Amino acid sequence: MTNDFHEREDDDARPRQGAGGGDGARCGDGAGQIEAHGGGGEHPDRDPVEEAERGDAGKDRGDGGGDVEKLHDALIEQLLAQQSKLLACAAADAFRVPEPLPPVEWLERHVAEIPFSPLPGAFRCANSPMLREIIEAICSPSVRTVSIIAAVQTGKTLAAELSAAYVVANEPGPILWLTAKDDDAKTEGESRLLPLFEHCRPVSDLFPADPDKKRLTSVFFANGATLWIRGANNRRNLQSRTIRWLFGDECWLWPPGRLTEAKSRVAAYGRRGKCVFFSQGSLEGDDCDRQFRAGTRREWTFVCPRCGQRQPFLWENIQWDGEAKTPEGAYDFPRLRASVRLRCPHCGEEFPNGAATRAALAAHGAFARTNHAASPENESFHWNALATTDWGQLAEEYLRAKAEARKGRFEDLAAFYQQKLALAWKDEDASVSDEVFDNADEGFLMGEDDWDGEGVALRGERRFIPFAQFRSRADFDDAAPRLRFLTIDVQDGYFVYVVRRWAPEGGVSRLLWCGIAQTFGDLEDVREKFSVHKSFVFIDAGFATQRVAEWCAATGATAFQGDRAGRAVWRHADGTFRAYSPRRSLRAGNAPRAANAFFFSPLACKDKLTDLRRAGPSAWALPRDVPGDYLKQMGAECRSAVNGKPMWIKRGSRENHYWDCETMQIAAAFVTKIL
Repeated sequence: MTNDFHEREDDDARPRQGAGGGDGARCGDGAGQIEAHGGGGEHPDRDPVEEAERGDAGKDRGDGGGDVEKLHDALIEQLLAQQSKLLACAAADAFRVPEPLPPVEWLERHVAEIPFSPLPGAFRCANSPMLREIIEAICSPSVRTVSIIAAVQTGKTLAAELSAAYVVANEPGPILWLTAKDDDAKTEGESRLLPLFEHCRPVSDLFPADPDKKRLTSVFFANGATLWIRGANNRRNLQSRTIRWLFGDECWLWPPGRLTEAKSRVAAYGRRGKCVFFSQGSLEGDDCDRQFRAGTRREWTFVCPRCGQRQPFLWENIQWDGEAKTPEGAYDFPRLRASVRLRCPHCGEEFPNGAATRAALAAHGAFARTNHAASPENESFHWNALATTDWGQLAEEYLRAKAEARKGRFEDLAAFYQQKLALAWKDEDASVSDEVFDNADEGFLMGEDDWDGEGVALRGERRFIPFAQFRSRADFDDAAPRLRFLTIDVQDGYFVYVVRRWAPEGGVSRLLWCGIAQTFGDLEDVREKFSVHKSFVFIDAGFATQRVAEWCAATGATAFQGDRAGRAVWRHADGTFRAYSPRRSLRAGNAPRAANAFFFSPLACKDKLTDLRRAGPSAWALPRDVPGDYLKQMGAECRSAVNGKPMWIKRGSRENHYWDCETMQIAAAFVTKIL
């Protein structure tokens, strides 16, 4: 009977290799155990065919065994059920979605290299520990907005770029990456974002095969994610786009209102929409600053090993030896760098400058929330260069910037605050005082009019001599014009003016008076009070031009206009080039005569003004009781480059009227040829 069973056996009924109890046991449901019929009890290790043969043999011997055919059918039914369970387990294993890794761990596993990083090898968060909390916030479904204000070259952009890689592979959707300008967008795509994606396998595998779908500023990934890299300067880049992920780079350079407009692009995605902004320090009160301050304002901190106090890295806690100077009084920077240290304000412990010190403090670094009134879905983070950069280098940069500020150039100081301390630059940072502009002369007060160095015009001669020398001449005349200019800045409903006395040569001058007048009649009173000759009155004609022209024609004053086209010099009849135009006529309605007028170069005059102020009170003197408004307004502009062209630009919202008046003093000195 045994041989007959094998001859009649159906191939489909035989259990296949690998369908035994081992795989079933892995499923944990007992699928590999077969109940024995007529054998009394379970035998999970017996071969089912052997069991069938035993049953068949028992029937031939007449030992009371069951029907072989029934046993055969039952056996096949059990085997089929077993195979179904095994196949189900195999399918579950094949299609089981693995537990997702946290974003930072995912990036450490998959980012094989950061091509633009000075550190070779794969991404390791330990190299930049402040990035962990930022990346987690960007990828958290409970956070809607992340704002990062940090020192330059310390990883803030990298945090956003790494997060973008994670988003493409794990949270696909429309992504808009905004730079300040369209040219910056191409640079970002070519030199940073796309090379980073190439070194992240889960992202590079999603790159489209069609080259038209993978460009420097736009990529259409295979999983449905879309990346656009555009400039925020172009409003069209924001229109007609529905975005889930918005990344905004250096938003302090964006046009006013553009940040708010960009945020509206994610509205269609509701709570799934995410905005990420990252920048250096901006200007106090601008869109970027307000966005950051509205968030949680988490500050990167360390723990003092001595007292255990957690505290932020603050510039005021950096100290150095103030006596580290040369015999001439200049800073000896090698000695100064060697003396730099960080002092704990709680216990007085001092930490020496060095990479080992910074690494030790970073080991226990963490962000501490400082704005507890903010919604937790609006996160913001801040850190400065003290956490990553040599403190001696920073101290030298700061002191050099302060030295330039004392000469009237605030560009380096503003850059230090914004780029290294990652702070919003505010007007008070550039407030002018005797410490910054050392032009105060203790020897005279406002309104004192007894300076013998002032020039006087000789009657019948086109030259000036010092007043002391003039008084000794036989032809002394009190009515002789003194070399003092009244310069006037015209505003809507009032005038700001300056009266300054000039020496006949050397560019030496003294401020006599400054103030505000309400009417043209008040200006005439000022002229008479300070004995300014009518030909030495100069008024800005850029505003209310017709009214100014009529007054100039009636009084003999001269109209000034700064050239807005950026012109630096004009050619004169004698072939020379000067920072002002030849004399022109300014017609004034029905006035019987035209007014005298000149164009002048604001750049040349403001540069010369700054040079004279740098020379100190021996050249550009202020009375010791000069008004605070005057001092503040004299720091209202800074020299910068716009589209590669040098120019003076207004700093923040500070008024600059006295600055304009003093600029016209320089133009008047050019016109009268004492400069």
